[in-house]
Parts: sequence; structure tokens; C-alpha cells
Amino acid sequence: MFGLGLRLALRSGREALIRLALIAAAVMVGVAVLLSVLSEFHAFSAAGKRQCWECTVGSSITATRYGADPTAELWNYSEDYYQGRTIKRLDVAALGPQAPAIPGLAEIPGAGRYAVSPALASLLGSVPRDELGDRFPGARAAVLGDAALTGPDELVIVIGHSPAQLAALPATVQVNAVSTTPEINSVKSVYQFGFSIAAIALVFPVVILIGTATRLAAARREERFAAFRLVGATPRQMSAIASVDALAGAVAGTLAGVGLFLLLRSTVADTAVTGTRYFPALVTPTATGYLAALVAVPAVSTLAALWSLRRARISPLGVSRKVTPPPPSVLRIVPLTLGLVLFVVPLALSSSSNPDFKFADLGLLLIMVGLVVGGPC
Repeated sequence: MFGLGLRLALRSGREALIRLALIAAAVMVGVAVLLSVLSEFHAFSAAGKRQCWECTVGSSITATRYGADPTAELWNYSEDYYQGRTIKRLDVAALGPQAPAIPGLAEIPGAGRYAVSPALASLLGSVPRDELGDRFPGARAAVLGDAALTGPDELVIVIGHSPAQLAALPATVQVNAVSTTPEINSVKSVYQFGFSIAAIALVFPVVILIGTATRLAAARREERFAAFRLVGATPRQMSAIASVDALAGAVAGTLAGVGLFLLLRSTVADTAVTGTRYFPALVTPTATGYLAALVAVPAVSTLAALWSLRRARISPLGVSRKVTPPPPSVLRIVPLTLGLVLFVVPLALSSSSNPDFKFADLGLLLIMVGLVVGGPC
């Protein structure tokens, strides 16, 4: 049956080919954009788990009194600004050979030396020294690795001092260990909700377009299915034939969508969706995302096609015995109503400092399902 369905899909004239091309094009665009959203979400999540060395706290000292601990250092973290951009500055002085270094740096720089992020190194080389370079004493000793940064555009500098110099600066503390916990992000749930909305809003238009394309030339397909039934084909065999159009188009579109995403991946990595560019290696949907696209999208597309053709699986005399379908039941608006409640109520009652969007995500999903189920069909 699948072989017969594929033959009919490819050799039934221009209408069948147009229908197949529409399904493939819809799936291709949907998969490419969906993988882009999953890539940005993965990068956002990975950056949120980064070790927050900036969150390190230490013990207070005085200008003349601090511990002689070979595993400690003096630490003075601050933020500077240049043309509206934030520069993370860490002034540090080792108290011994085992002083801890921040991630992305093998060892803390000695007095008169500094380590700098690639973006800040490029900026220092492109602007006059009296505008920016004079703020940072010493010579460059190293370049910070990616582990110290949230993205390729972050401006960070670690400046080495002698203990006596740094102890004389206000707000200097003694540190024995660098913080290993992630940074607390108060807007993390908001961004996660935005990504989930984008994913849900992308899937359903593709499903609806597939259903619409599947219904093209429905009258001619009903006649064909009736002929098959008259020669003994079963409803299950009709379902197999009807699903081949969508499955073939969805598989072709999914593979094309993955290829399109790979072509556009560098562009996606350069896009600052959350206001921050992430490292290109993090901008990936991961193996799970690719697997979901390759398996779930064709499966959903096939189900959408079967749903749209449920009236076409008719009896042998179905073409001559068609009747007006019964009016829609009130039960069809239940998913939409429940979705509206689950979407609106959590947003209205959630705390502004720590909003919880789990039920809102489910509500949005039910709203989209309700629009499909409750609409004309």
C-alpha cells in the first residue's frame, strides 16, 4: 500500500506534485526555524549554567592586615564602562603559588600584567590609548578562554598587582576559592517562556498548512478512494495510501529544513535574540533536537494528513451517498476554553519577581489545539 501510495503521489499529475511541493516547503521552513529556536534556547541554557566567577565573595581585610595564605589571593571586582558597554574588571594579587584562578585562565597574571578577553583586546587595539588603554596598567600577558565569558562580545580584563598595592584599594577582599555556582538570572523564566511560545507557534501553522495542502483536489481523491474500496480495499489500506503524500513531503521537507538550518547556522549564531551573542559552538539544537525534528515532524505531519482526510475514507458507495455532516458539538470548544483559562490565570496571579509559566505553556498548547479542533473542518 505504501508503494502504491508513493506511486500515486509522484505520478498523479501536476496537482499531486504541487500538493507534495507545498507540504515539503512548509515543513522545510518550519523545521529550519524550529531548529533555530532550539539552538538559541540551548545556547541560552548553557550560558545560564556557566560558572559565575564574578559572584565570588571573600573576607574583609585592611590595608596592612591580610592573611599570608599560599592558597589565597586579594580580589577587587568592579565594572567599568566604555561607550555604553560594560567592562568587567578584576584586580587581583596572588598571596602564594597556589592562588586560585578564574575559569578560562591557567594562572592569575603577576604584577604589571593582565589577561583580557578577545573582544576587549580587539577594542583596545582599535581606539586611542588615552580613551581606554590608560585605564588598565601593565602589559598583556594572556587572553581569556571561553569558560570565563558568556559570549564572544563580552569585555573582561584581569589585572595583576602586588598584594601591597591591591590591599590599599577600597573594597578589596581576601579570596580562598572562586565561586563555582551559576549566576542567578531573575529573567530566566521569562526567556524560557518566550522560547516555548516560539516553538509552539511554529509547529501549529506548519501542521495546519499540511492539512490544507492535503485537502487539495479532495473531490478527485474521494473518487479514487471509492474506486479502491469497490475493488476490495479496506479503510486501513486507504489510510496508508492517504498518509503517503504527507509522509513523503514531510520527510523531504524535514531533510531540506535541516540542510537549510545548517546553511544559516552562522547567521543564527550572530543573532542576539536575548541581547547577547553566544559562542557558535553553543548555538546548536543538540542531537535531541535533530532527532525530534527528524521523527516528530514527519509523524505529526502524517497525523495531520489523516485527520484532514478522515471524510475521504468512505464506503464503496460513499461518493453517491455523501450527506451533510452534523453541526459541530459544543465539546469542540472545551480545549480552547480550558487553554484560555490556563494561559491567562497563571500570568495574572504569578509573582512579578519570580513568575511561573509552566501552566501558561500548557494553556497556549491547548489554545492552538482548540483553534484547530473548534474550527471548521
